Amino acid sequence: MRKALQGMTPYKVKPEFDMIRLDNNEAFMSLLSSVDLGELQETLINRYPAESSEALVKAYGKFSGFPVDNIIAGNGSDELISIISQYFLDPGDVVFVLEPDFSMYEKNAVIMGAEVNQISLNEDFSLPLEKVLAEIETRKPKLMFLSYPNNPTGQLYSVIEIEEILSALQLVDGVLILDEAYIDFAGESPFAKKVISYENLIILRTASKAMGMAALRLGFLIANDQIIEGISCIKPPYNVNTISAQIGTQLLENPNVLDQFLLIQLGQIAELEEILTEFVRKIVGAQLFPSHTNFFLIKMNEAKALADFLYEKKIKIRFFDGEKLKAVRISAGNKEEHAKLRTALNEWSEMYAQCI
Repeated sequence: MRKALQGMTPYKVKPEFDMIRLDNNEAFMSLLSSVDLGELQETLINRYPAESSEALVKAYGKFSGFPVDNIIAGNGSDELISIISQYFLDPGDVVFVLEPDFSMYEKNAVIMGAEVNQISLNEDFSLPLEKVLAEIETRKPKLMFLSYPNNPTGQLYSVIEIEEILSALQLVDGVLILDEAYIDFAGESPFAKKVISYENLIILRTASKAMGMAALRLGFLIANDQIIEGISCIKPPYNVNTISAQIGTQLLENPNVLDQFLLIQLGQIAELEEILTEFVRKIVGAQLFPSHTNFFLIKMNEAKALADFLYEKKIKIRFFDGEKLKAVRISAGNKEEHAKLRTALNEWSEMYAQCI
């Protein structure tokens, strides 16, 4: 094992099919009924997926408005983050990530032997812009990753803040990777129409969240011509399998289905916010943060105790129990799942009230 990898732990996901899963920010229903499965029966699984990948990129380009020539499809955003790291990073290069943020940014940088510089968000999870700009000038990072909106906080940084970071990075030949996995819940991205005009901006998108295709593992990288040409040189030629590409293409070619699905999810997100708002009123010191995603973060000292209690009730949520962040993150579910969550939260809050 390379020295840079020693001490690294596997990212393990335990299969738990008997649980209400409110931990992974997945969509709470499947759109498979909107797919023509008969078309899949004619799939030539003995052939490599070149044509299906091309059709997928064209469908996503038409759906999203990005030029087809400026899109690369990947086996989920995870693969694209890995490819970006492989393309840009030499051992010893500096990479900036925020804390908290998506853990795979740091992991892929470490794999490439880069030096990772974490910059902690402010107490309210806002961006410490002056600190970020000063650190960019001093340390001259090759890459900076950030999720927009942020995972796990749900926060959306201002356009001015992102543009100032882009300008500062350009002065040191650095590139910003803006991971817009949850942007569909927040509205239209202010950077979507001009990403190609930036010399140092990459946007990542996914079909796993608002589009409900997590099982298909479909991600998209959007950037200017030069970046696309360079990354295409190292991208595996058949990285998106035919079945995923064909199902994804069918759904992308039916925007009305996806738009209606998003509206249903937004309704459930509002319902979850109401449930959690009611809950935090009963918990001393608990703080519910506004969200532009399909999940909410609650800072509370009893994060692990609540997560353990809900787990016993067959409801799985994500909890953070570190020194810097004690919190739970809860994803939107369907109405039945929300009803069970509300009942369990009420029970826990009554137990909590008796203990204080």
